[in-house]
Amino acid sequence: MTDFTPEVSAYRAYMDDRQAHHGARTALGPSAANKCYRQAAYEYLDVTPSNPRGTGAADLGTLLHLGWSAMITSRYSPDERQADVPIQPEGLPRPGEADDVDWVNRVVTDVKTAKATVYESWGRNGVYEDYWDQVEVYALGLRQQYGGDWTLRIMAINRETGEYVPYERAADPVRGYELVAKIADRHASLVQDQMRLLDKEQDERLAVVEQYPREGKGPGRGMPCDYCPFVDMCWPDPTGPDGTPQSATMDPDDMAAIGSLASEYLALSATGKKAFDARDDIKPFLAGLDAVVPDPQDPEYELTVKMVGGNPGKPEYDCEAMAERLEELGYAPIMRETTTARYVRVGRRKAKRKKG
Repeated sequence: MTDFTPEVSAYRAYMDDRQAHHGARTALGPSAANKCYRQAAYEYLDVTPSNPRGTGAADLGTLLHLGWSAMITSRYSPDERQADVPIQPEGLPRPGEADDVDWVNRVVTDVKTAKATVYESWGRNGVYEDYWDQVEVYALGLRQQYGGDWTLRIMAINRETGEYVPYERAADPVRGYELVAKIADRHASLVQDQMRLLDKEQDERLAVVEQYPREGKGPGRGMPCDYCPFVDMCWPDPTGPDGTPQSATMDPDDMAAIGSLASEYLALSATGKKAFDARDDIKPFLAGLDAVVPDPQDPEYELTVKMVGGNPGKPEYDCEAMAERLEELGYAPIMRETTTARYVRVGRRKAKRKKG
């Protein structure tokens, strides 16, 4: 068997270097526009991750970005369209790198990859709204340097199939300035904390980071929490058998907070299928709670939050357990006959000579 170890090692080293490059944060740049404030604080204040993320999904996303970059570079001249363009809007402490800039049509693109279920959700409802923030900051930087009106494009790629689809909208310079100001303020706050924590231990750093707000939806609800190296630090262990990490962050005595979420949940439920994804983001925060709270929309009413279901159902045959038991007894599970699909096969052979 051929030994591929050197090639694999070289690939692993390259990917590790690429991830380390993107993970190094000496200052906040455009990517902080849609990054959770607490995640940025963990990184900037040099907190050791509790669970270094699995490299598979991260590597695949990086490779898809590199593939897009290679495609743009091979198809266009740099004065037409260019990949991996450094952009630093005025007021930001460091530049970012736009995935794709179309100079002719003034379109700046950010490539986003997702698993199939998330990609399908984007097809129904559009990409997550905060995904536009980073590319909005890039557009502002391009406007400042080159002038003109720019178009934002998010190229959504299905990691599992390679399918992709573009989403576009016009750039909003006012929004761009707001985002730059937000990033600059966050950077200034983190710099102050970093100076105070230079000689502090990990526990003291953690105590400071917990003052920064969570801005993700929690584990199992997509980015930025999924695959975040600090997810176990940020989201507590579930409380009770029906609890979730999200619900563990809720104070069961905080009727105002519970009422706000329950009211929003009911409002989204009444708007139809398009809002179900947003409604389902609220579910984990209410899971396991048992509360009766005033309706924030109408004090004459109250909202109830409780777990339902879990009643015994009709017995069902456990086919997997039966197969395992038969195997233990030395019997092969009964197999049903099947037929293969019919298809056309075209071949080539020597013609047979006719006798006589």
